[in-house]
Amino acid sequence: MMNWHERRTAARRRGVGKYDTAEARAYGGTQGLGWLTADEESAYLADLSRVVQFGPGTNVLDIGAGTGVMCSILRRLPGIELTALEPSAAMLAILQAKPELVNVRTINGFCDEPQDHDRFKAAQFDAIVSRQVVNGLFDPLLAFQHWHRWLKPAGVAVVIDGLYGRDGWAGRWEEEVDVLPLAASQSMATTPYLLEACGFHIEAVERMTTVNTLPTTRTPRYVVIARRTTR
Repeated sequence: MMNWHERRTAARRRGVGKYDTAEARAYGGTQGLGWLTADEESAYLADLSRVVQFGPGTNVLDIGAGTGVMCSILRRLPGIELTALEPSAAMLAILQAKPELVNVRTINGFCDEPQDHDRFKAAQFDAIVSRQVVNGLFDPLLAFQHWHRWLKPAGVAVVIDGLYGRDGWAGRWEEEVDVLPLAASQSMATTPYLLEACGFHIEAVERMTTVNTLPTTRTPRYVVIARRTTR
């Protein structure tokens, strides 16, 4: 019988393996999940503009970039420099094939393993953004520590996620819910609490009111804005 750590190690390999070419294509072809309409992208920008601003020249890391949804949203802002980090090679291939994202730097890998500490230089990015990622992190505390290291002093982490329940992990994904610490977190307090424990200052925690009115939003979304302290 596997112990807790062995189960999680096996689950990490299993989880990435589930995003094979067929699964990645299915995800990428689903509106509201793997791609957004122009109106849906505008809804995200409207909600984000209330709590954070990205000026020209902002160097942004998109964590768990998937098929490029957040990159597609952020490219609408003038002068943004984008790097996409994604552990699924099949998902990353879809992002790389999008003509509008040809200038995005892409990296295949995780953010929550010990060896990820030096994946990027310290103080490399002005902003780190994630969409529907923290619920799938195996080690959110380690991930947030890495994010803190990779951000410049006063850099900002923007976390967009959903208030998912256990029933959201159905079918072939049901076995993952008990190895992912934030898989079924239905409190908006959990993520900012952990970010604060890793040295961030929390500037905003709120529901995404415009995004949550979209017909493709089945689970309420929230956003956390966390600033790296200068200490």
